[in-house]
Amino acid sequence: MTESATVHTLLARLAGILALAVLVVIPAAAQDNAPVLGDDFILFFDGPNVLIPTVNPQNVADPLDAASGNRVAKFNYGNWSAGGFFWGRDVGVDMSANVSETAGEGDTLFVSLLVDPLNAGKPGLSLTMFDKTDDSPAQDGSADLEFRLQWPIPEDLRDGQWHDLSIPLPPSTTAALNAAKDGVDPEGNPLATPLDDNAKNWVYGGAWSLGGFGIWAPGDVVGGATFEEFEWDAVRGLSVFFDTDQGGGPVYVDNVYIGGPGTDVSAATTTPGAMTGATFGTDGEANVISWTPNPDFGGYNVYMSEGLITSETIASGEAILLGSRAFNATDFEVRHSFAIPHPSLAPMPLYYAVTSTSLFGVENRDVSASTSQIANPNLPVQPFVLMATDQEANTIFNNVASGVVSDDGFPDVAAFRIDATTWKAGDVGLPDDEDDQSAIIKVTADNAGFMYVYARVTDDVATFSADGTPGTDTWNFDALEMGFGAYDVRDANGSIIGGSPHIDFQRGATADYQLRIAPQVDGSGTIVGTSVFSSSDPANGGGVFGEIQGGGGVAELLSDGSGWHVLLTFPFESIMDPAQDVPFAVPASGELKVVPMIFAIADADGATRESQTILSSKANAGAGWWNTPAQWPSIAFAGRALAVDTDEFATLPFEYSLDQNYPNPFTASTAIQFSLATSESVRLSVYNVLGQEVAVLVDGETMPAGRHEVVFNAAGLSSGMYMFRIEAGSSFERTQSMMLVK
Repeated sequence: MTESATVHTLLARLAGILALAVLVVIPAAAQDNAPVLGDDFILFFDGPNVLIPTVNPQNVADPLDAASGNRVAKFNYGNWSAGGFFWGRDVGVDMSANVSETAGEGDTLFVSLLVDPLNAGKPGLSLTMFDKTDDSPAQDGSADLEFRLQWPIPEDLRDGQWHDLSIPLPPSTTAALNAAKDGVDPEGNPLATPLDDNAKNWVYGGAWSLGGFGIWAPGDVVGGATFEEFEWDAVRGLSVFFDTDQGGGPVYVDNVYIGGPGTDVSAATTTPGAMTGATFGTDGEANVISWTPNPDFGGYNVYMSEGLITSETIASGEAILLGSRAFNATDFEVRHSFAIPHPSLAPMPLYYAVTSTSLFGVENRDVSASTSQIANPNLPVQPFVLMATDQEANTIFNNVASGVVSDDGFPDVAAFRIDATTWKAGDVGLPDDEDDQSAIIKVTADNAGFMYVYARVTDDVATFSADGTPGTDTWNFDALEMGFGAYDVRDANGSIIGGSPHIDFQRGATADYQLRIAPQVDGSGTIVGTSVFSSSDPANGGGVFGEIQGGGGVAELLSDGSGWHVLLTFPFESIMDPAQDVPFAVPASGELKVVPMIFAIADADGATRESQTILSSKANAGAGWWNTPAQWPSIAFAGRALAVDTDEFATLPFEYSLDQNYPNPFTASTAIQFSLATSESVRLSVYNVLGQEVAVLVDGETMPAGRHEVVFNAAGLSSGMYMFRIEAGSSFERTQSMMLVK
C-alpha cells in the first residue's frame, strides 16, 4: 500500500469512528465481546471514554484518598470557563432517546461530585450541558445559538466532600419542565409522580455566548434572534461551568454516566489486561518509548519518573503522565527530551512505563513487564542561575542605581531564550514572528539576598503603561513576567523532572510568587520608570499583592529600534509575606537548589494584549501558568563553586515534533508549528475526516533544522474536524486533529 493510500485508509477509519454517536465503540478485534449499553453514555470512570473527541479536565488522584489509586476529573477555576466532555461543536451527539416530555420518564445523570469550599457563595457554578451551534452572527436572526441546560450546584454540596448524585434528566422542553415544577404536565393535569427534587434544579438557561447577550425564555429577542428549545438530538457536551469572575476553587467529578437505574456499567469498571510489549531506547537527544498495540485495549498511558515506576507511584501521582494514545491512534510512540537543569546532575537516567486502559479509561497499573530505565548520555543541559560574586553584584546594583540598563556584571553563563524554538502560548496567541516578540533573559542572585534580572526584548511596536499605572493594571501592556518559587522543588514533595506539585500558590516554607516588570512612560512616550509588581494568590491564605518595596528597575528602548530592555534588582524578602513565608535561602558556594521558575513576555501593540509567550518545558504549561506553579519548569540556582565553562552549553538541540495547532478550535485561520532535528524535505498537508486531501501547506520544500510555523487559512471549508500531517523526508511522520468552527 502506498503512503498516501495508508493515510487515506487511516483517516477514513477514524472518520467512521468519530461519526458514531453512542459512546460504546470497541476496537475491531474486541467487538465480538462488546457489552450492550443501548443509548447510555458513559463519560468518565477511572478516566474519560477514549472516543469522546474533546476532554479538558485534568485526570488526577482522588484529592481525599490518593492512596486508593482512584483517578478523578479535576476542573480548575477560570473566569467564565466551561471545561468538560465535548463532541463536535456544530454537530453534537443524539441524546433524544434519553429524555421525555413526561416528567420522570427520562434517564438519569449519575455523577460523584466534590466541590472545593472556595466556591461557597460564588454565583454561576453549575453542571451545564450545551447544544450545538453554527457560530453564525446572531443579528440576522438565523443563527443556531448555543443554548444551555444548567444544574446549579447547591450550596450544601460545596463542602469539599464527595457526594454521589442521581439527577433525573428534565422533561425535554422548557414548557414541560416549568409545568412539572408546578406539579402538572404541559396540559395542566396533575403529575402522577411529583418531580424529583434534583430534577427541579434544572434550568433551561438560554443562549450565552454570541455578542454577550442572554436569551432566557420563549419570546425573548436580541438582534433578531429568538429563544430555541434545547436540541436533545444535538448535545455538544457536559461541562462544569464557572459562569463568574469572582474567583473559586477546583471541582472534581467521578463515575459520570447517563442511563437508567439498571444500566450495566461493568464495562466501564472492568480492568484490562496488563501491558506488555513496550520497547525503550534513544534517538539522539530524545528518549523513545514505543509499543505494539493490543486489540483488547482501548488506550495507553505513558509515564516518566526519576525513580522506579510501580503501580503505587502511578496511583499516588509520583510518576508523571507523559502522554496518552487511544486504540485508534496513528502511531504508538512517545518521544521525550529533558533538558537537565545543571551539568552536575548529568548523567540523569530516567524511568518510563506504559500502562493499558479500557475504552472507558480504567487503567491497569501493573507495569512489571512494561517499564525500563533509559540512560541517555546525549540529554541537553539547560541554562541555570549562577550566584554572583560580590564584585559582580556591586556592578549590577550600581547600574540600577545610576539608571544604566546593561547586563554588565552578570555571571558568564547561557541566557534563557524565548523565541520560536522555545516559546509556548500563554493566555493569548503567539506572536507573528521573532521580530514581533522574543527575548533573552539573565538571572543571578547574591549572598545578601538580592535577585537581579536583565531582559532584552525584541519587539517591533513598544506599548507601555502610563506613568503611575497601578501594578494590578499593567498586565495589558508590554511587560516581562516571571513565576518564582522560593524553595527547592524536592522540599515540596516535587521532583526535578516534575517540578513543583503546587496547583495553586502556596504560603509558608514553600511560597510561590508572580512578578511583573512593566516599563512606564510619560505623556510624550518617554520611559520614566518601571513598575515592579508582585502577587501571590490572596484566596489561598493571603499574601503580597502590590508594588515591590526596597527594589528598583530601569528600562529603555534599544538604540537600534528593535525593542526594549530592562534591569531589575530586589531583595527576596520584599516579595514575601513576613507573617507567613520563609525567606528564600540562596545556595552556598558548592550547593545546588532546583526551584520552580518561569518567564513570560507580554506584547500589546494596540489597546490590548495581543500575544504572550512563555518559556516552559512542561507539557501542561499554558494560559494558567501565572498562578499554577505546577506548570513552571525546574531551574537550577547554583553556588559559585558550581560554575562551569560556557563551552559546555550546546545550543538546545531540536527534535522532530508536530504541535497542536493554535488556536484550536479555530474559526478562520490557525497556526501549525513543527520542529525539525535536521534539514529535511517537508510536506505539510490537511485532510478531511473522509481522508481526502483538502490543502497542501508545504509541498516538498527543503527546510532547515529548527522551529517552523505555517498558517492554515480555512476559507472555503465547512465546519468540522480535519487532520494535518507532516512528512519530513523519511525521518518523521505525524498526524494531528483540529476543529474548524464557523
